[in-house]
Amino acid sequence: MSKQASVVVQTHWDREWYFSHQTFLARLLLVMEQVVEQLDAGQLEYFLFDGQVSAIDDLYQHGEPELVERVQHYVQLDKIIIGPWYIMADEFLASGESLIRNLQLGINRAKQLGNCQRVGYLPDTFGHISQMPQLLQEFGIDNAVGWRGINQSDSELVWRGADGSEVLLVYLTQGYYQHPFNTDKWQENLTQYFQKIEASATAKQLLLTQGGDHLLTIENLQQRIDQYNQEQSDYQLSQATLAQYIKALNINNADLAQVTGELRANQQAFVLPDVLSTRQYLKQANQQLEDSLTGCIEPLLAIAKVAKYPEHYLQKTWQLLIEQHAHDSICGCSIDAVHKEMQIRFQQLEQRCDAMQQQALLALGMVNNRMSFARDLAKPSPFADDSYCSLFNPTVKPFKGWMMTDVFLVSDEASAPLDIQLLCADNKLLPCHILQVTAAEEFHSPLDDFPERINGFSYRLAIHCELAGLALLKVTVKKAEKLQSLLSLSSQSIENDYYHILIDDNNGLTLIDKKSGQQYTELLTIASELDGGDSYNYSAVEARRYSAKITKVTSTTTNNVAQQLCLTLVLQQPQKLSADRKQPSNETVVSNGTLHITLLPGSSLIDCQLNWHNLAQDQRLRLYISLFEKVAASYADSAFDWIEREKVLADTEQVTGMQESAVSVNPSQSVIQAGKVTFIHRGLQEFELIDSAEQDSLAVTLLRSVGWLSRRDLRSRGLGAGPDLATPDAQCLGESSYQFALDLQLSSAVTALNQAQSFRKPVTLLRGHASQKTAQITLHNPELKVSSTRRVKTGIEIRVWNPTSTAITAEFSAQYISRVKLSGDVIGDNLQVKPKQIATFVIAEQEATDV
Repeated sequence: MSKQASVVVQTHWDREWYFSHQTFLARLLLVMEQVVEQLDAGQLEYFLFDGQVSAIDDLYQHGEPELVERVQHYVQLDKIIIGPWYIMADEFLASGESLIRNLQLGINRAKQLGNCQRVGYLPDTFGHISQMPQLLQEFGIDNAVGWRGINQSDSELVWRGADGSEVLLVYLTQGYYQHPFNTDKWQENLTQYFQKIEASATAKQLLLTQGGDHLLTIENLQQRIDQYNQEQSDYQLSQATLAQYIKALNINNADLAQVTGELRANQQAFVLPDVLSTRQYLKQANQQLEDSLTGCIEPLLAIAKVAKYPEHYLQKTWQLLIEQHAHDSICGCSIDAVHKEMQIRFQQLEQRCDAMQQQALLALGMVNNRMSFARDLAKPSPFADDSYCSLFNPTVKPFKGWMMTDVFLVSDEASAPLDIQLLCADNKLLPCHILQVTAAEEFHSPLDDFPERINGFSYRLAIHCELAGLALLKVTVKKAEKLQSLLSLSSQSIENDYYHILIDDNNGLTLIDKKSGQQYTELLTIASELDGGDSYNYSAVEARRYSAKITKVTSTTTNNVAQQLCLTLVLQQPQKLSADRKQPSNETVVSNGTLHITLLPGSSLIDCQLNWHNLAQDQRLRLYISLFEKVAASYADSAFDWIEREKVLADTEQVTGMQESAVSVNPSQSVIQAGKVTFIHRGLQEFELIDSAEQDSLAVTLLRSVGWLSRRDLRSRGLGAGPDLATPDAQCLGESSYQFALDLQLSSAVTALNQAQSFRKPVTLLRGHASQKTAQITLHNPELKVSSTRRVKTGIEIRVWNPTSTAITAEFSAQYISRVKLSGDVIGDNLQVKPKQIATFVIAEQEATDV
């Protein structure tokens, strides 16, 4: 009896990769011209436009009107299939909130254009997060189609997510890139393909995803299908959509094998794990923008009564950021021209965020952009400094602790007096320590007067404060009655209530835990190793590490309380690989940097700022943190989950063919735990456990210096992963900086995640005092993690997730709470958040509290 086979004609469209966006855009117009011609001729019944809407938006914006009209016609007829994603994002480098906005934007835009595919199409992402089934189900999608990261013998599976949500998973065992119809021996190749996938199929219906990356469709496809069906009886082919194929499976999920959680297996397909650290600067810029949007701009706009809420402007900002998340873009594995353009777009995003923050502050009466208003209505001057400022808690969870921020004060003096203090509205002094003072300037341009530059000083401050959820605390900066003492010391150690950190006799960094009395040597080291890999995979060259040495130590203290240690570091290392790429070059270079370590009173966090100047090529630079014990696993946050991963040791043996070395590096969004160590960061998303005889260490990648998009001579991957193109900018020469923090107090997962949230989305200092009332909403559950707070048409939307194994009832300081799905559909007023569940609540507008 013949097996039925669905032929889904498709293209996987990278907006940018081995060509720039504009080059691929020109190619897109040519491909789509052929698609509509074949639809017109009846040779093509359906065309899958890759499950992402961004490409068709590009076509509508840049295509000739006649082509656009024809494409629109077929989209509305559901012949050209679009959605549900806006972009095919990397699931580990984009935040969970970004993935939600990606789906929201893609589905809404696809509906606007005609129809949206209800298929969780993920053909080429480099592995999958554990919460993808829940994300899809919350948008009404009960299936997924994927390839990389799955290691199963069956092609039809049930994928169970972290919270228990399930979707039917169609596993493309041979990959999505299949074009047997395009080959000379197409009948023979078709039969061979179906014979391969038939062995894995649990249903009678088979699938061929005919097409590949940026390819033209095959001419006379229907004639070839008819010819093939007539010439043999084993397989009967018909054109279909993915949704039609999934329906035709007619399969009972209870009869299928199950996969659970995160999918990063690479036995059957490359997952290209080292994209987590390629062009690290892109990851840092992306997380900074994600944090700005969800950790300041949207919460601030939520409490500000903006006369004309910038809904469209905000959505376009998210769209621009989401476009950066395309897997070949954010992963850093494109040509240099692509990533230069990405840096420009990140700068544009920063400017858009600054504009929206300014709009919110204007609405709150905190700042003023007109000289006439300042003169006639006694509003602040457009040239005001931070003498009047406010501390803003951008989350609905209360905050108590230290924050570090910069305050700009106008001054005509040659040097800055260290005599400032911070007062609240009730004249209560906020504990405040000056950490650093530098000369600074600002440039302002009122709407009704000439622009002007103002000079002064920027004070780096550590401030201890306590704020309710979404609270604005008015602060006045004045001269202090007693001068602060910011002193440079000759001491090579610093300490607070928890730790004593010193440079030991071996010129290494030693920590003494004052609570336990335990001493830890070689706490932090920075070391480099040669890397013969490319933008996708690290490839070991030799076992040797080249370690940075401490050449100078300075320390400072403020009032003998806040203490800082500054280490000058130098690293002598090979300049690059030899010509045969099998050993280090004869030339050496000396890279260097400074590491600032700050201890604050009563805080168990060790705050670190590393500035580095890299002069070496073909290397991987990592931060090594001693764990002081042997460990079997690590823990880290992923999109809406807290993941335990067993220790996998790196394998440097040569692999061949379709093999890829075992995945030993892991992703992290913002926090890692291993042994006694909690490591908190922004943009350092790749880590590995390193085994040693006595104690393990945690290795966090600072940068990878590689000069090729793809190569075919790696030890860690048997074949190329893309075109063999040189990418000299991926060597990442020059300046870079990193922010991270350590805690050695055996924090719980909940505590670690809360610390990471305060690190990534801290209390923010805003210029001015609000002249209007603002809403304050507090979430009283420390266990629940806040993903976003924003204004929607029906009120203030708050999204949380539960990292624990226990159900938690959300407790808000507000009434009139409704619960909605990620899609926005109202589902009642249930406040219980189940284990590992994402929950979205909308709080209706209430009478604002006094500011």
